[in-house]
Amino acid sequence: MISRFKQLYRKYVNGHIGLEEFKELRGSIDNVSDDCLWNAMIENADGCGFVPMSDEMKEAVKHRLRHSVMRLRLRSYFKYAAAAVISVLLITAAVTIGINIRTIPAQEFTASIPAGSHTNLTLPDRTRVQLNSASELNFEWDTEGERTVRLYGEAYFDVAKDREHTFRVLVSDMEVEVHGTSFNVNAYDDENITVSLVSGKVSLGGSGLKGNKYIMQPGEKATYSRTDGSVIISKADMSIETGWTRGDLVFKRKKLSEVIAMIERRYGVEIEIQCDSISNDTLTGKFSNEDVTDVLSSLSDMYNFKYTIKKNRITIY
Repeated sequence: MISRFKQLYRKYVNGHIGLEEFKELRGSIDNVSDDCLWNAMIENADGCGFVPMSDEMKEAVKHRLRHSVMRLRLRSYFKYAAAAVISVLLITAAVTIGINIRTIPAQEFTASIPAGSHTNLTLPDRTRVQLNSASELNFEWDTEGERTVRLYGEAYFDVAKDREHTFRVLVSDMEVEVHGTSFNVNAYDDENITVSLVSGKVSLGGSGLKGNKYIMQPGEKATYSRTDGSVIISKADMSIETGWTRGDLVFKRKKLSEVIAMIERRYGVEIEIQCDSISNDTLTGKFSNEDVTDVLSSLSDMYNFKYTIKKNRITIY
């Protein structure tokens, strides 16, 4: 099994893998042990024809996997995280050795990130994506080079310029269309999706917008209501909208219950609030690279509540 996994991986990074073999490669992740999976990743990373990972990069990836295992103590989550790392290595390999993705039959990829983690991706067209915690990105390139991704959760996109091939982000029943642009999409909320444009220009469309199309300018934020299909465009505070990409937990006039949901995603924990009287209080704040106990301690001082932590479960009372 391991030798077949290595063979498929080597064929991929050398640009000689077809769609069925790629599916076999993805599926083989669930059929090897964790140790064998990691060893195969390292060996192939160093010996399959592209720039090897530095020791620092290896340690960073291992630390992230180890952190997920120790925090969640669930084997299934290791497979979940490892699958995401495999996706990152495969995508980066394609870019590093200059594979022309358009010469390969239509390919589909998925990157899934559990709560408590985030990752950086480089797509085959050299578009850079930061994928936030508890998020998933499905992306595909057809034989004509068309670029389409579907997002669940939140991501920041720095789209590679390509005048001939539009880059589309599908999120729920809305479509964001760009050519070369930097923007953030947040689709965590069950009712609203927000698009914050840093640079370039994007257009919003899709079935949910009832045939309407909206053009955004840099510095604007569009809030799309999944309930009634309305779109409100307003001025954006990018320090808030993209703060997570710099390691910040930022919120402005958010209910405490909403902030708690952000903390759960950010740190991969479950939080129960037993004092409902404070759930609807609004607050504004920012935490930069603090751990979850620092965040809870600050909120406890503000609201005078107590809390207990048992593994990844937190109770506020």
